[in-house]
This record gives sequence, structure tokens and C-alpha cells, in this order.
Amino acid sequence: MKVLKSLLMLGAVAILAGCAGEAVANPSIPSDTTSAPQPQPEPQPQPSTHVGYYASPTGASAGEGSIDHPWDLTTALNGANGKVQPGDTVWLRAGTYRGNFRSLVSGGQGKPVVFRALPGERATIDGTLRADGADVWFWGLEVMRSTPNDRLPGLESRGARQKYINMIVHDAAQQGITFWDEAIDAELYGNIVYNNGTHENLDHGTYVHNMSGTKLIMDNVFFDNLAYGIHVYAGPTDGTQRNVHVVGNVSFNNGTISHNYPAKGNILLGAESPDEGMQAIDNLLYFSGSDGENLRVGYTAANADMLVRGNTVWGGATAFVVGQWQRATVDHNLFGGSADMVNLLNAPGSYAWSSNTYYRSARAQAWRTATGSALPLSDWQSATGLGGSDEAPAAAPGETQVFVRPNKYEAGRALVVIYNWGSVNTVSVKLDGILRAGQQYEVRNVQDMFGAPVASGTFNGSTITLSTSGVNPPLPIGRSTPTPPKTGPYFDAFEVLPK
Repeated sequence: MKVLKSLLMLGAVAILAGCAGEAVANPSIPSDTTSAPQPQPEPQPQPSTHVGYYASPTGASAGEGSIDHPWDLTTALNGANGKVQPGDTVWLRAGTYRGNFRSLVSGGQGKPVVFRALPGERATIDGTLRADGADVWFWGLEVMRSTPNDRLPGLESRGARQKYINMIVHDAAQQGITFWDEAIDAELYGNIVYNNGTHENLDHGTYVHNMSGTKLIMDNVFFDNLAYGIHVYAGPTDGTQRNVHVVGNVSFNNGTISHNYPAKGNILLGAESPDEGMQAIDNLLYFSGSDGENLRVGYTAANADMLVRGNTVWGGATAFVVGQWQRATVDHNLFGGSADMVNLLNAPGSYAWSSNTYYRSARAQAWRTATGSALPLSDWQSATGLGGSDEAPAAAPGETQVFVRPNKYEAGRALVVIYNWGSVNTVSVKLDGILRAGQQYEVRNVQDMFGAPVASGTFNGSTITLSTSGVNPPLPIGRSTPTPPKTGPYFDAFEVLPK
């Protein structure tokens, strides 16, 4: 219990169901000398509600961009003959926009052009969206495919400082989101990405390249994508990949809709080209059962530096796979499950590896060396020289753990994640500081965002109660796949939405 409590001091707000005591919110994390600091949320410019232009499925190129005479989406994405200027917002009205769309408009640094669903309305692109312009944000839209029968991704990001915020992306024919080199200093934040891909071994929730600047992938949810959830990868001729920061994401059961791809995984940061400046911090990962690679850092190339800190990783055939790094910091992570805990693919370089907790019998041969030998924890520590302060206190935690991650773009919104190790039927979730006393709210399971809320009401100023019974995961659209497993009551994720 001592070790588990120390892990809760990192990252999101975390509480233990049934335990007394206050939640802890973002205390200082240990300093690190081999990797860049953890990205911190910054105040962001936000448009005034309903001030701006409008687009609609029934709009026209000859429209005025007003609420009564809106544009069609193509006209809006092209800037409406220069009417859309840096700092403007285009509100998308409810309905379905069908087609493969491309945005050429650009904003300015600190003055993005924002395309956002009108609050309370469901704006759906049935097709694809490619954005080429710089300083463009897309916010609150649904992007999906009713007939995923080609090789196009759901979203394609190719512009500097682009942001994709609180989107729902599902059932793309290829990747859910392609996040390319041209998207310098760009961000994926708060998106829910699932059931994407039709090409075995190739299609992921997001596929990421980055050679310049920093990409931030933060507080997203990836589940049931065809291969990996987050796939930060490059081929042997793509050049050094740099500074992809994967922070606070929830990724679970990716690969479970695949017919024959064995190496399913929740997060991969590794390539056939060298990596440097990579970070995996405070991510929350889960696999139902003992199949798949849960968190993998490193592939075949010799890499520079990596930071792996504060992650909670449960299940899969291997919880943590580590390739070759000159320098790596691996600390304050929780790894658990019924199979392998760590697999070192190469002899370690200069690794600062400490204060990790494994929920697996310390006597199990679940820690693998670079030679492939599977050893008990103490023997692995002796053989590798790593993790002298790591512990394996039990086969599983004894209490249910709840994480709460406030949404940095929408006040009152939050992501709630439950690891139900205590096998409880309900959990109390502390939301003071997120919702206001007397505020109306609803809670939706991320696996059923368009269904009925699992909870709603008036906030009492302290906690809300959530059931752990779970929901059936959404089935892929337009193709036949294996049925992904239900995660409840063992694990689940929710969005708290203010009303």
C-alpha cells in the first residue's frame, strides 16, 4: 500500500475507492536530467460562444456565413474567399457533412482559425478531413466513415501548430488520425479514437511522425483500433524522430478487432530510424486478458533518450517492452497483469530505472533480459543492474483506483478512469474543483458517447457515484471483425460533461 500511495502522487488527480483522505492534484514530479520537462497545460485562447461564422450541411457557397445563411463546409474550410481571418471561429451546425474534405485556410500564431461544433449540437463528418493550413483548430467534431472502403485516414494533420480538441474519430478506413512531420508543434488533445482501420498490421488510432518542434498527444482515449492505439513510428529512411510527448492518454484493448495481427499494442514509441526526446508520462493502459504488447518504447534503431514516468500499465502478454536507448529514465510506473512484466530487447545503456511497482509475484519468471532469459524480479535486478528500488508487493492491488484528469480546454469537463482492483460495484469520484456546487452535469462512458448518460444530476460540491458495470463496446461499422471484449467491471473510462 505504501508503494501504491507513492504512485498516486504523480500525474492526474487519483483516489482510492473506499479510502479516506484527500485527492492529490499534480504535485511536483522528480527532476530528470536526460529528457525535457513534462509539458504543462497553458492558458489557451478560446472563442466567445456563438461569435463568428456558421457552416451547415444545408449551407451554400453563396451564403453569408451567418446563422440564417450559413456556408457549406467546403466553402468555410477554404476561407470563404478571404472572409475567414486569423482569430475567427466557424461554428458547425448539427447534421452530417458527407465527403472527403480538405482545409486550406490558415490562422496566425496566437490567432488560430477555429472550426468548432456549436455547443449542444452533433456535427458529423461522414468521410475524411485533411488540414494543410497552419494555426487551425478543430474542436468537438465527430469524424467517421459509414463505408470504410478505401485507404484514407479519418483526420490528416499537415500544418504547423494545428490542434484537434475533444473530437470523436471512429471507423476510418485507414488510421484514425495521421499526424505528419508538417504538423510542427501541433497537438492532439481530449479526443476519443476507436474502431479505426481495415488493413491488418498497418492501421492505428494515430500514426505519428515528427522531425521538428514538439508534438503533444495528451488526455486522449484510444481503444479497439485495428493494430496500435498510439503508433509513433518511422521507416529506416525517414530520418531522426524527435520530441513526441505522450501524456495522460487512456489506451486500451487496441488490436482486439484484428483477425490475425498478433502484435497488438496500446502505445508504441519506436522506429527503424533513431528517436530522441521521447516521453511517455502518466498514461493509463489496459488489456483484457494476456495478449498484446501494452507499452513499447524502442523498435530496431539505436536511440538517444526517453522518459517513461508515472504510467499505469495493466495486462497484455508483456506490460513493458524496452528497445535500445543511450539514456532512459524509467521511474514511478505501475506495471501489472498475469504475464511478462518487462522485456529488455537490448542490453541497457545509461538507464535511471527506479521506484517502479510490479503487481505480479516477485518469484514469477516474468522479467526478461536482453538474452531472452525470463527471471524472477531479484534475479533480473542482479542480471541487469536495473531497478534496485523497484518492488513487487503483491499479485494485484487490493483497492480500486480512480484517476480524474480535468480538461484544459473546457471548464467542468473531465476524464475519469477506473481500475477496479477492489471489485466494487460503485465508486465515488471527487469532482470538487472541476464542477461547481449546484451545476448540472452528465457522465458518458467513452465506449458509448452517443448513448444515454450513465449518470446525471446536480453536483453536490464533493463527489458523484459511478457504477462499474460497464457497457458493451461499439461494433465496427461497415465490416465484419472480431467482437472486442467488454472492459467493465474491471476497467472503464468516462467523460464528465457540464450542462
